[in-house]
Amino acid sequence: MMSFSTSLILASGSSARRMLLENAGLAVQVRPVDLDEEALRRSCEEQGHTLSQTAIALADAKANLATRDTGFDELTVAADQILDLDGVAFAKPGSVAEAAEHLRRLRGRTHVLRTAVVLYKGGEKVWEHLASPRLTIRDFSDDFLKAYLEREGPAILSCVGAYRLEGSGIQLFSAVEGAQDAVMGLPLLPLLEELRELKVLAA
Repeated sequence: MMSFSTSLILASGSSARRMLLENAGLAVQVRPVDLDEEALRRSCEEQGHTLSQTAIALADAKANLATRDTGFDELTVAADQILDLDGVAFAKPGSVAEAAEHLRRLRGRTHVLRTAVVLYKGGEKVWEHLASPRLTIRDFSDDFLKAYLEREGPAILSCVGAYRLEGSGIQLFSAVEGAQDAVMGLPLLPLLEELRELKVLAA
């Protein structure tokens, strides 16, 4: 019998992704995985993959790792996000100084967030989706950047692009084109539609 809610394994320690799923009424079991993301990115680059293909490959690898001990009917969701500035990928900054450098490079320009999500049932992938929201960072002042970094602190090191739109990072932007959930790292509406197609959520 279909229900209004269902239980998912989330192959990520992301608090933003967990919040999106739980706010939608889904029960979430967090199962972070130990994946060498940088090595996989390099492999994808060597194979000539686009950044969109790389984002999907990363999400797929996370889900695959998380499903090794799952039961036949268990549902696992995994996502990944790559910041694409004119074909150049940005990883999460390793320090506040590197975050400042990233933001200076992004200042006054438009970038794309290649946001991939995959769904596994048991050990098999049953669905994948890619969203590509476009974000324009305004030409902020150096004084603003300094104050922003002091306010956010090390918390931004877990964010690609060194910003959180759900926090004070929204002040960095002049325009955002695309769904907020995709910007936050998990295209939720397409995922919910797929869960309805699979008849695990009420239609």
